[in-house]
Amino acid sequence: MNTVFCVSASAEETARLLADGPRRDFVELAHAVNAKVVYRAVRPSRRGLLGRLAGPHIKQAFATSRQLANGDVCFADGEHLGVSLLGFLFARRKRRVRVVMLGHLVDRPWKRVLLAATTRLVPNGTLVLHSQTQLERIRGWVARSWRVALVPYQVDTDYWVPELPSAEEGLPIVLAVGSENRDYDTLIEAATGLPVQVVIAAGSHWARQTAGAGHLPDNVRYLDKPLPFAELRSAYASAAMVVVPVHDVTNQSGVTVILEAMSMARPCIVTASRGQRECVVGSTVQADGALDESTRLSRGPHVFGGVRSGAATGMYVPPNDAGALRAAIVRLIDHPALGDDLGQAARVAAKNHFSIERYVESVAALLVEAGAPRAACSAVGEAAL
Repeated sequence: MNTVFCVSASAEETARLLADGPRRDFVELAHAVNAKVVYRAVRPSRRGLLGRLAGPHIKQAFATSRQLANGDVCFADGEHLGVSLLGFLFARRKRRVRVVMLGHLVDRPWKRVLLAATTRLVPNGTLVLHSQTQLERIRGWVARSWRVALVPYQVDTDYWVPELPSAEEGLPIVLAVGSENRDYDTLIEAATGLPVQVVIAAGSHWARQTAGAGHLPDNVRYLDKPLPFAELRSAYASAAMVVVPVHDVTNQSGVTVILEAMSMARPCIVTASRGQRECVVGSTVQADGALDESTRLSRGPHVFGGVRSGAATGMYVPPNDAGALRAAIVRLIDHPALGDDLGQAARVAAKNHFSIERYVESVAALLVEAGAPRAACSAVGEAAL
């Protein structure tokens, strides 16, 4: 039995990001299970009908299917690769390949249909999700022969470590990072006129598009290029708080930034979107400054089935509510000790629940179990559909 990884990154891109950045989850995982990695080609071949008509991910899935034999285990790092791979395996009569597929945004109607079809073509696979909302919305679509595992996302807590901020005088810095589904217009409205310096680092190493922003007031600085990881780490260290404003989407948009900030012991203000429920424990701040404590019970790492923690690690605000976001920012400005307490608790939560080591251990167990007889398997974090 061989284990093969089909990943979205190119080998060149992976080497560049690893040169001065955090560990990559799939690299650590591949080492842990002694897997061969099939990277995305930098310049995919355009020979033949498939080369002319298909995108790079479909061609990559096709190439991976040729390397697999019945009994092998294949890990796909997203449904964009996994669904195509299942179709090619069925066409090649390789239905006994065990596929372990990460799912990021699987609740779109067309993805539900494709997952319903392809998981029945190649049975006995595993779908790994990081979001309870995605799990709930895919319920009933994945074939009953598949298992679905809910596994916390990860952060390299050895790279994103708390640093002493530089002794610079000036306004408190409110940092916002990332691009996917960001609602920077609401942040700008909330921060206009406040005694803070807002830095929006909208460039992303991972997102395909860069989030835009409207008219910028004098206290807002907008960067549309990805910061080198070392500069980003320094930006986190210098920030009084990290704000992750997202639209009310059903996936975990913002999770990478949230976990990096938590690992850096920075207090986070996060939009209470439908899909962002697993990382932060905290109250929801309303526009009048009042606190809704219900989110402390319904959101946080205990969503994965663990013990509920009493320590708050951040704050939530309702989606698209500039008044509430403004009130939350003011609360942290006026109570710096609160920010310190939230940040320290966030660092502990990142290490306890979201470390890359814990992630690798959980997914490696699923890969090992995928290659074992079904009667002997007991999936990590398995969720019944």
